[in-house]
Amino acid sequence: MIPPHSGVELVAMIYDCLKEWGIDKKVFCITLDNATNDDSLQTILKGHLGLQKSLLCDGEFFHVHCSAHIFNLIIQEGLKAATDALFRIRESVKYVKGSDRRMRKFEQCVKQVGTNTNLDLHLDVTTRWNSTYLMLESSLQYEKAFSSLQLIDRNYSLCPTFDHWRSGEKIFGFLEPFYE
Repeated sequence: MIPPHSGVELVAMIYDCLKEWGIDKKVFCITLDNATNDDSLQTILKGHLGLQKSLLCDGEFFHVHCSAHIFNLIIQEGLKAATDALFRIRESVKYVKGSDRRMRKFEQCVKQVGTNTNLDLHLDVTTRWNSTYLMLESSLQYEKAFSSLQLIDRNYSLCPTFDHWRSGEKIFGFLEPFYE
């Protein structure tokens, strides 16, 4: 859809699709996240469908919040407790993955400290908790290699401390049941 993505524009697109598919009189609910334009979208669409008397249960259950989005917001709030640890781990992964030269230097550190893993380093997307889980899963395996890198690369300044790594382990343990 071409911008703007305002509630009014979204309703026009969705309502046209509902009519084209012949389901405009069969809508029970719509699942959305918590974006402001989604609030106006559901209000306007509910009004349109209500005028046609085509809302099942008079629209009582029309707007259903996306449980995956709510779940993500809850976990993101919990991750705020370990902001510094996550920041340092994230920046470390970014630093290493930022150039081929640093990646080769890191691989040398991995061999030097004897880390036995084939996991690639994953950088997370801060708004997606599951990517933070994957970042921790991979980076925790390389704790000693990151410490070794700090000793030989004076530009690497955000190496996580012992306490940051322990916080990372706790966060990983917290996220694990949700990831499975």
